Amino acid sequence: MVHEITSGADFNTYLEQSEDKLLVIDFFATWCPPCKAIAPYFGQLAETHGAKANFIKVDVDQHGQLAQAFGVRAMPTFVFIKNKKKIADVRGANPKAIEATLVQNL
Repeated sequence: MVHEITSGADFNTYLEQSEDKLLVIDFFATWCPPCKAIAPYFGQLAETHGAKANFIKVDVDQHGQLAQAFGVRAMPTFVFIKNKKKIADVRGANPKAIEATLVQNL
């Protein structure tokens, strides 16, 4: 299941859990066609790998400070966090790169 972040505190809850599980963040915008196109695929990854990783979505227009903190400059951007640290990112709606990065870091 993909959880959409509603606040900074909500985000911090998932960040704390990254000590035990990989955290995969989809930084998206509601007006972004590639973001809409990749969303079902991101949901499928969450269903398949949800036991080993948490999957969250962050709307860059509502949470610009988070996007800025992670260096997001294009949407969508997928950020991978382990032990509260960014370990990788994938820019753009590239399913093969997203899955390869996910599997490599599980």
